Amino acid sequence: MNKLGLLLVPALALSACAKEEPAEEAAPQLTFHEVMKDEVDKNADELWDISNSAIGDAAGINPDKMTDASWTAIADRAAAVQAAALKIAAMDPIVVAPPGVKISDEGLPGGHTAAMVQERFDQNPQTLRDLANALARHTGDIATAARAHDAATVGPLIDALDGVCEDCHLEYWYPDQKALVEQFRDPT
Repeated sequence: MNKLGLLLVPALALSACAKEEPAEEAAPQLTFHEVMKDEVDKNADELWDISNSAIGDAAGINPDKMTDASWTAIADRAAAVQAAALKIAAMDPIVVAPPGVKISDEGLPGGHTAAMVQERFDQNPQTLRDLANALARHTGDIATAARAHDAATVGPLIDALDGVCEDCHLEYWYPDQKALVEQFRDPT
């Protein structure tokens, strides 16, 4: 064997042993539907469940019905909604749902498909981001008031939370109901 052969044989053997690692698959993109269902809705519902048990005679939060644990739970749930809303605001692109996944109210009278909502998102993604940031600010205020055990502040904020959520729902899920809801919000 000549000198070139002596050099090539080990080099070829070494290259044959080196396996090319398969590229890591990118994690599937988190969708709006997943964040809403698993993070926003779940935590907002729990927040309302906790606060509803402390409603007093004047329809606000009665601090006498609150414990340290319930204040902490409200703050934690509000902070979780805040984090989820910020996650939505940062999505780029914003994808409503994975293919074939039905969203809430799809198939019901007045409900819309994921494709219909996606079309609205695509037409105006910045408004969605703005609404998500508004939700984040609002739930951040709830968390701050709950940590301070401030019933006078947290009560109206929790009461207004449904309207903050509804602003987005009317823009993207139920735009055909927006005018009707606005009449109830401002009956003048």
